[in-house]
Amino acid sequence: MTLNNPLFIETIRWSDGKFHLLELHGRRMERTRLEVFGSACVVPDMSWLPPVPENLKNRTVKCRVRYGREIHSVEFEPYTPRKIESLKLVDGGNIDYHLKYSDRSALTDLAEMRGDADEVIIVKDGFITDTSYSNLVFAAGERFLTSDRQLLRGVMLSHLLESGKVSAVALRPDDILPGNRYGITCAFMVNAMLPIESAKPIDIRNIIR
Repeated sequence: MTLNNPLFIETIRWSDGKFHLLELHGRRMERTRLEVFGSACVVPDMSWLPPVPENLKNRTVKCRVRYGREIHSVEFEPYTPRKIESLKLVDGGNIDYHLKYSDRSALTDLAEMRGDADEVIIVKDGFITDTSYSNLVFAAGERFLTSDRQLLRGVMLSHLLESGKVSAVALRPDDILPGNRYGITCAFMVNAMLPIESAKPIDIRNIIR
């Protein structure tokens, strides 16, 4: 990969015999192509995706598409979510990941700052953003909130926002810790592979400064 020919990644969930949120994936790939290359060469309806291998069709599968100006590769692998029970707040500095680059080294470096926690919450300019590989949704009574300043708004979060299930607000670290003004009690990590229905709640008492 070079600066003139960057590579991007799109991760698509296959489960229950179908791909999920394909329209949103297609729209993101189209936006990325337009911003970086000035043209959108990917078919937005994603009809070019190859079939899932027969031995994986009855499982939850991660479909990983690597692309630049053209599609570079499409890979399929069984998916098992990581067990995350604690989160650590870390300063993301000037990190910029508004496009889903294949090069995740900046996020990996931040994830390595988790210490004894299982994963990090990246803070930028004093506001909550994301973990190193997911967006965050917070339960506040009967409401679900998310930060309005994601590093990268994933397709699952876009789906939740567009359907009105989640509201975006400005969140600072104190807003997601015990005694916060919103009444937030737990966090959920969501991404294309982690629908909120199957995401495990993380008690905010397990968020470490």
